[in-house]
Amino acid sequence: MIERYTEGIFPVHLAIGDPLLASLLELTLTEAGNQAVTFTSAGKLWESFPSRPARFIITEGRFNDGFEASNLCRLVRRDYPRPYVYIYVISRHHEMEQIEEALDAGANDYSIKPVNPLHIRTRVLVGMHWLAYIDSITTPHPPPTP
Repeated sequence: MIERYTEGIFPVHLAIGDPLLASLLELTLTEAGNQAVTFTSAGKLWESFPSRPARFIITEGRFNDGFEASNLCRLVRRDYPRPYVYIYVISRHHEMEQIEEALDAGANDYSIKPVNPLHIRTRVLVGMHWLAYIDSITTPHPPPTP
């Protein structure tokens, strides 16, 4: 059994335009003990960022409003370098150029649609472990007492 100590540490912010995928992600995350905050596009998530900063984002690759996951990644990395934000992109694009573009823009993980709930849970677990590790090495700790 996988330890669940890192699940649910941070709400997962979803930028998902597809209502079926949004429902699947919300259900999968909730069943795994995570809280989901859903936006219908990466642009809407970005607009809310100053008042609702995210530590963990799952976003689709492209949206009807022209805002893409790579735009969101670049903006988050430029304007919010700390605390670290984990970004997971789910896209129907499987060409290496598109995957490389998202990763080069700052995405941490990339999956090609369709995705299944177990795959999503494992990727979220990896991301939560990563955030816990980053926090453990960047948070000042008091010196040990003699």
